Amino acid sequence: MRSDEKRPVAENIGKNGILVGKIRQKLYAHLLNRIKESIANEYYLEAIALEESFISDRLESYCTHKGTIRQSKLELGHLLDHVKDGVFSPDLRKKLWDWRQGRNDCLHEMAKFGIEETPTWDEKMNNAKIFAECGIKLVRETDKELRRLKSLDKKSK
Repeated sequence: MRSDEKRPVAENIGKNGILVGKIRQKLYAHLLNRIKESIANEYYLEAIALEESFISDRLESYCTHKGTIRQSKLELGHLLDHVKDGVFSPDLRKKLWDWRQGRNDCLHEMAKFGIEETPTWDEKMNNAKIFAECGIKLVRETDKELRRLKSLDKKSK
């Protein structure tokens, strides 16, 4: 999907004749299984990348639904900027913001370190493990929060 394309919504029919919502549901199930497998097999960087994909997709869905964005493939930080409207849990938003910063360090700083640092591979991987385990919790919290918001939207109509 190009960044200027509209996001397909659950009620749309995919080119294979299946509802987009059903396609997304199957992808989410596989994604969650792969995240769990990645953590169990100590592939923490993979788990973190997949968690970010899930969280970003859910936030993009919400922002598209609310009309706060018109494009796809925004970075997690940009998406979090669009959920400041007071309805989205501020506590969860802060947790996601903090996790995003740690995720960046895990994924983009594995080979880097400062002048006063002497990190080991094990230390960096232990940090990645912490963020992978935190990320799966945030995946669940984000999904739960967006389900809550969707339910509120239905009740207000």
